[in-house]
Amino acid sequence: MNRILLWVVLAAWAGMASGCATLGSAIKIGGQMTGYQDLADMGTSMEKANREFNEEEKYYIGRTVAATLLSEDHWLNREGLNAYVNAVGQTLVLASERPELFRGYHFAVLDAAGKVNAYACPGGFLFITTGLLKLCRNEDELAAVLAHEIAHIIREHPVQAIQASHQRSAVASLVKFGIAKAGESSSEIKELSGLFDAVVKDVVKAVAHGYSRDKEQEADLMAVDILGQAGYPPLALAGVLGRMDQKSCYHGDPKVRAAAVTSAAGEKSYGAQPLKARDQRFAREAGK
Repeated sequence: MNRILLWVVLAAWAGMASGCATLGSAIKIGGQMTGYQDLADMGTSMEKANREFNEEEKYYIGRTVAATLLSEDHWLNREGLNAYVNAVGQTLVLASERPELFRGYHFAVLDAAGKVNAYACPGGFLFITTGLLKLCRNEDELAAVLAHEIAHIIREHPVQAIQASHQRSAVASLVKFGIAKAGESSSEIKELSGLFDAVVKDVVKAVAHGYSRDKEQEADLMAVDILGQAGYPPLALAGVLGRMDQKSCYHGDPKVRAAAVTSAAGEKSYGAQPLKARDQRFAREAGK
């Protein structure tokens, strides 16, 4: 049993270093060699889980994620406002490097005044809360928020987050298997179990906090280009970031991000300026 546990732990650490596909193959082979069919089945499932999703699968995964969000914060029943947000979003999409998806991009407002947030789901489902919409002062800043979320979709950040979570979950499952087979009375098992608490906590953190700071920065910088190409002033993103509360922002200090956006926008030649007509339209549709 100790030999099996040692093999399981080594395989887990190897998987964290080299990726879930390699880990899945190792687990499958190990299960076949040791005669544990459930271990072999686990490895097979891990191999399949790590393959790239096709566009249709991303769409249906996104629908599931979107449905979960809508079960917590309901869609805002204001047809005119949702149509307006969609119109701004689709304008930005056409200016991006990926204007088409399997079934297009879908934008909606969530009735969540207490949440200053926006979400990018796989397959092109994007949401902005009424709390973040209230923080936006004009259409330029609304466009900036949506451009940032569009950038997440283009860079495949939602799908990458799912794959990363699957890898962490796979390692945690593997360790639980090793503990179950070796017996819970061993002091060595308890020690090893403690070492992997961080893995489980990491999964929870990833789900609660979303994307990494690097991915948020990447989305910020791509949003600068999308805004400029669409005729919106890129500095609008710095404006809305600068008013965000650091305590409610999990993706890096918003003021630091705003400074980075300002610097990036200054290096571009985009000459877009705020327009009174857009401000009036935003005030009319968003109730400002």
